[in-house]
Parts: sequence; structure tokens; C-alpha cells
Amino acid sequence: MKRQLGAVATTVVTVLGLGLAATPAQAASGVRAAVVDAAKAYLGTPYRLAYGWTCGVQAVDCECLNRHAIWDGTKAATGRGLQLNYWLQGQINQGRRVSTPRPGDLVFWDTDPNDGIRYGGDLDHTGVYIGNNRVIDANAYYGYVKNDSVTLGGTEPNPLFIDVLTPNGY
Repeated sequence: MKRQLGAVATTVVTVLGLGLAATPAQAASGVRAAVVDAAKAYLGTPYRLAYGWTCGVQAVDCECLNRHAIWDGTKAATGRGLQLNYWLQGQINQGRRVSTPRPGDLVFWDTDPNDGIRYGGDLDHTGVYIGNNRVIDANAYYGYVKNDSVTLGGTEPNPLFIDVLTPNGY
């Protein structure tokens, strides 16, 4: 399955034929938009548990989707891709927790409240925040990558939001 990114924002704006460099805020916005576009490019892709190092593009699990969206988006927007860790806890450790998510941030859920661990390492699911309380996630229950509510249909009211872009220079 060939993946194509949608229109990706660039870091140069052309005004009346003159190339003007974008501000850092505009460039960051372009990176975030590119990450969202990259995640959306996987909509409908079949789900397959990949165990990190076997991450493919024909079928993905939630960790692989994050890796592809962040790598493809940052590479398309800046020419420099950000390589995420294979595992959920490693992906969290590459960023910083935020209370107000922005498009391109990662979302994590601990869907087993009975295990006594809340975001301490026993995470069950992750996806890419796209704005408006929506997330793109590779969902095992449905069997494919889908656009979902950030609370997974109300079953997970307290997701953890992690910004991996800003701390890594994007």
C-alpha cells in the first residue's frame, strides 16, 4: 500500500514572488500539520500487533502508527525525521506531559484501572492527537486505523497527552 502525504506546509512562504522565511511558530505549525497528515494517510490500514521492531506499513499497531506519523511528518516538513522508540513507555519518555494537547501530540491510555498503575509503565494504547478532541489510532477492537474520540468513545476519560515534537527541536 503506497502512502502519500497530503499537502504539507513548508517553512518558506512566498509573497508576491518573494521567498520569506517562516517564523518558528509557523514552522512548528507546519510540522504539526504534517504529522497529522501523515497519521491520516494511514486511515483504514489494517491493524496488526507488531511488537515494535517488526513495524510495517501494510498493517500497523498503535505504536507503529505513532512511529510512522511522527517520522513521516517531521521528515516531510523539515527534511529531518524524528525516530520514536518502539515501545509506549519509551515514546512517553521522549517527550513531555502537556495538559492542553496540540495537533501532532501523542495520546496514551491505561485502559486497565485495576492494575494499580496509572501511567507508570503499564500502558495499553496510543494514538496521534489531530485536534478537536479527535485522535487517529490503530485500534485492535475495530481491526484498522480509525479517527476516534480522544476518550475512545467515552470509555477512557483521562488520557495522557505527550508532546514529543517541541522537546526534540521541532
